[in-house]
Amino acid sequence: MNKVSVSNTLFLLTAQSQPATELRIVLIGGRYNNLPSGKSSAGNFILGQNVFNTSRRTAQSEARQQEVFGRRVTVVDTPGWWWGSSRENTPKLDQIEIQNSVHLCPPGPHVFLLVIPVSLHLSQRAKASLQQHLELFNADVFSHTIVLFTAVNPCSDETVESKIRTSPVLQWILQQCGDRKHFLNLSNKEDRDQVKKLLEKIETLIAINGFRHCSVDRSQGETLRKEMRDLTERASKRFDQVQKQRNKLKLQIEGRLQVSSFPMSYNISYLVNIHG
Repeated sequence: MNKVSVSNTLFLLTAQSQPATELRIVLIGGRYNNLPSGKSSAGNFILGQNVFNTSRRTAQSEARQQEVFGRRVTVVDTPGWWWGSSRENTPKLDQIEIQNSVHLCPPGPHVFLLVIPVSLHLSQRAKASLQQHLELFNADVFSHTIVLFTAVNPCSDETVESKIRTSPVLQWILQQCGDRKHFLNLSNKEDRDQVKKLLEKIETLIAINGFRHCSVDRSQGETLRKEMRDLTERASKRFDQVQKQRNKLKLQIEGRLQVSSFPMSYNISYLVNIHG
């Protein structure tokens, strides 16, 4: 056994014997057609609480924390991108929110969970889309990533494995992530053992990475917040301008209707008086 293997073995033994007291997780993923990414549902499942809103699209990155199996677990939900679309087609504010996610779990995330619904069919364009969006983090994200397959309907592990065998894109994604994967059957909320096994896999990954979290440029956090404020202010000003223009147009239309309706009502009353 070489030195690297011995080192990794020691890391794994340490991770198994001493579970982490704190885990910081960032959920990432995309949407395809009308199929949502399922990140928020996965976050709720992991934390065992409905803390993320699943009735709407996630527009802002937000962090929630809960004690799970004796660990203080922080989960950050993020806006999703469109699978198959380039990063330039993702709204700038969404890109900033995705970037900012790592600053919501200081000093940085231990793991990125790339959420992929089992029912999702990814095209070859998904490769470039994934790479471009992960570049937003300016870090070696793949080495800190576990692919999290999810299903909202009853589904077996064999179904997931079959899906992988028939999808070259999924095989490529798993290859980038060191073949790290986990399956959450969201339809079986009573089976918390699924979550326990996921946390153990995360701890193993942390050990393999030398107990280091994903590096985060703290100075970037303030820059991102300033960008968000500027974008929000500009959007607010544009909204106000549009509202003013709409109100002005509405008044003009109402004024014209009043002017044009006066002769008509006058003529009608005149005719009524003549022939009444």
